[in-house]
Amino acid sequence: MKRAMIGSALVLVIPALATAASVELKAARDKPFCAQILELFQKNMGSGARLDIAAEPFSQINWEPAVIAGPAPRIRHCSSLGKTSLDLDNDGSKDLVVKATFCMKGAPSDSLYVFPADSRVLEEAAWQDMAPLLATSNKFERTGGSYLLATIPMPSEPDQGPPALHTVFAAHPFLVGGKAYVALTDDRGPWMVVARYLGGEQFEDQCYLKSSGTS
Repeated sequence: MKRAMIGSALVLVIPALATAASVELKAARDKPFCAQILELFQKNMGSGARLDIAAEPFSQINWEPAVIAGPAPRIRHCSSLGKTSLDLDNDGSKDLVVKATFCMKGAPSDSLYVFPADSRVLEEAAWQDMAPLLATSNKFERTGGSYLLATIPMPSEPDQGPPALHTVFAAHPFLVGGKAYVALTDDRGPWMVVARYLGGEQFEDQCYLKSSGTS
């Protein structure tokens, strides 16, 4: 998976999702909702291979640079922090959501950290000491690990376990119908998860999407 700047638009390149027409809905907690998500993502991607993070449904999230103390690393695509005010858990109160991107073996991977709206965690953290940020129990932090697609029933191949996202992740919150969701992908496979954040490290998967013709 690669990120690129085209003009002022940040785009996410997902090689497995070659064209919008190749994306299929494989499992859904709510089929009408996931059909809506599929349509939104297909429209977002158009006829190309890029999911445009600057376009709907992602463009409603206003990300700003998150400033912390100390000199930032020179390779910014591998060490960046963004912040937004968003009711990520849909409890009626805005949260401070921080997206941290760090590289693993040269590939950028996202993590999300969630705090009360009035948190001073960014004032307390520094590039040389990020413990105040990383120590929160409310987060999506899977770099180097996996995320199983196992909570929505779907047909599986004989002698194979559930599919999973692995190692390097992209995590992109977005809004639909006034509610927040997170799109999750990895850097290698055809799978995309749309999930609701429930607090802590818990997510409730809503939709599993996969590029057709890919095993």
